[in-house]
Amino acid sequence: MNNSLSAIAVLASLLFICSNSGSASWLNNDCGSEYQGAVGPWTALLQENGQLFCAGTLITKFFILTAANCIKTKGVVKVRLGEFGRGTGDLAEDHLVHLSLRYRYYNNESYSNDIGLLKLTKEVQFKSYIKPICINVDPNPQQQVNEFIGTAWRGMNMDGMYRTTDLGSINIQRKPRFCDGLDLYTQFCAGSSDNWQSCDGLSGSALTQLLRHRNENRFVQFGISTLSEMDCQGAQGYTDVMQFYWWIQDVVALFEGASYTPKKSFAASAKSKRIYPK
Repeated sequence: MNNSLSAIAVLASLLFICSNSGSASWLNNDCGSEYQGAVGPWTALLQENGQLFCAGTLITKFFILTAANCIKTKGVVKVRLGEFGRGTGDLAEDHLVHLSLRYRYYNNESYSNDIGLLKLTKEVQFKSYIKPICINVDPNPQQQVNEFIGTAWRGMNMDGMYRTTDLGSINIQRKPRFCDGLDLYTQFCAGSSDNWQSCDGLSGSALTQLLRHRNENRFVQFGISTLSEMDCQGAQGYTDVMQFYWWIQDVVALFEGASYTPKKSFAASAKSKRIYPK
């Protein structure tokens, strides 16, 4: 099945979450628009020395949301945006990382609190194929989403290497009984709900879902992949983005200079450019 057909199959099976009577407030109002193609326009590819090692999502004009385990302490990391859904004459963009932050309680053994942010050196200009995902900064604690859209590789070349054109969408669902040792406050267990040959993806990639709110359809991010390999019959722990919305909002507000008073403290300094470990 090619990427286009995979995308159609995923979109056709979406569970629409209606919240017209509830509350939702987006980190960036110009977010989560419906798209053409197999992978959303918010998809960010993290590269070092030309090698793809992780993924992330564009959430504002300056910030990429990813897994803490994807943040490197050395080397030059580039973030590619616009790799998917481009039209004729459209170009992908490579951005340098100015600042990297890990959530301070990240555990590299259990992958609890596995969330991080990358601030780019220059502002991203939104286009039809480069758009941020929605981050809900006013979530309803009673609303639990059980089905998601993730990403997985659909094949590899003769050298046993993946190509970005082989990255497509995959249906993911909660599987609470399949994972052991999770931090239930910051993680949830989920796995493939399809009979795919491969469910391997990229650490740092998003779990999203289409949310209908006030007569608008928006793609919202709910999870972050913590591993790059997954058995299609199994599951893995995903970082629960809803548990970190306040941290994301505080970091973005502080480093983008918004007039906002942080709700909680975090290990970050506006004057420092180093990575913040736990």
